Amino acid sequence: MKVLFCIALVLVLAGCQKKDLVPPQVLESISTIQSKYAPDKRTSIFNVQVIPLGGKFILKGETNHAEAKAEVLKVLSTDIYIDSVEILPSISLQGSHFGIITIPVANMRSNPSHSSELSNQLLSGTVVRNFKKINGWIYCQTPDDYLGWIDQDAIQMIDSTELSAWLNRAKIIITQDQTYLFRSPSKSSEVMSTMTAGSIVATGDDHRDFYEVFLPDGRTGYIPGAHAKDFKLWKVLQSKNKNSAEILKTAYSYMGRPYLWGGTSGNGMDCSGFTKTVFFQHGLLLPRDASQQANVGMPVETDTTLINLQPGDFLFFGRHATPSTPEKVTHVAIYAGNGKIIHASGYIREQSLIRTDSTFTEQRLMSLLKATRPLASPKEHGIPLLSDLKYFN
Repeated sequence: MKVLFCIALVLVLAGCQKKDLVPPQVLESISTIQSKYAPDKRTSIFNVQVIPLGGKFILKGETNHAEAKAEVLKVLSTDIYIDSVEILPSISLQGSHFGIITIPVANMRSNPSHSSELSNQLLSGTVVRNFKKINGWIYCQTPDDYLGWIDQDAIQMIDSTELSAWLNRAKIIITQDQTYLFRSPSKSSEVMSTMTAGSIVATGDDHRDFYEVFLPDGRTGYIPGAHAKDFKLWKVLQSKNKNSAEILKTAYSYMGRPYLWGGTSGNGMDCSGFTKTVFFQHGLLLPRDASQQANVGMPVETDTTLINLQPGDFLFFGRHATPSTPEKVTHVAIYAGNGKIIHASGYIREQSLIRTDSTFTEQRLMSLLKATRPLASPKEHGIPLLSDLKYFN
């Protein structure tokens, strides 16, 4: 997994004498390290406070990579700076450095609170890396490196040995949009949980028309056989079956679903959650946000004439660059051909970038920034196959 780091430098200088000021060369060095290790705070950890104290400075904070901390310490005098930066994962986790999502859809939030912004969602069976725990919330990282907080009740906390055991188990992936986990191999038995397309669960013996399944927290039940597929066979099939017609078929199956900021499941999706969900169901792992998705896939030259576009391409929208402000990607859609796009805008719907069409959207046409082709050699353009990722064994 690539390792990226975000350095947020907080200087507490109020009331300090000049001798307590952080030397400019130190600030410059830290800025250089930030540029090197931390281009995106959504996928990286390095929070440092520099606190003046009686002619010395305390380095206080945390990072999940010792090398980044070591580079900071190299530019400092050990006689002046007191190191108090913690290397994550926190020792308070007692070795439970991994977790597996145990509920149908787990909400990931920007801060450790149910009232905090919803930033992401994870499906049952997703493996995360744990970094620290606060008041029953786990700060963790998804397989695509996205960071956030998840309620500990949604995660089965495990160590590296337990992770290996889980990854080596036989699994199925839910392919039905929505289904149920039953207490016994009968649709008339007690429902234990809903299950969502893309969820991954361990499996045991077949029971006629049902899979016996095991959730990460030890619960067992049964899934209708027609609603899931053997995960290994599914990955092989998806690695060979990637075309725009299948992608668009999946995309259109979500028509009318509600827009949900931070949503990445069939229950509700934002624009990048929609593209991510669709492509995941075809064995491809996209980054979480639209601005990140704009950096992967083969670039395609286009403009408001939509020249060179093919069905299945991604179109990115947002703020055009000006002499004083940079370009900013804020939205993504899938190109459906003939000037039409399908995207999450209020709800999952089809609109057009052709002025004469009844569903024409002026806002999107005027804010079109760029296009990519995610289906063109995805691995070579930053989009890994699930079959190549260790957390999806």
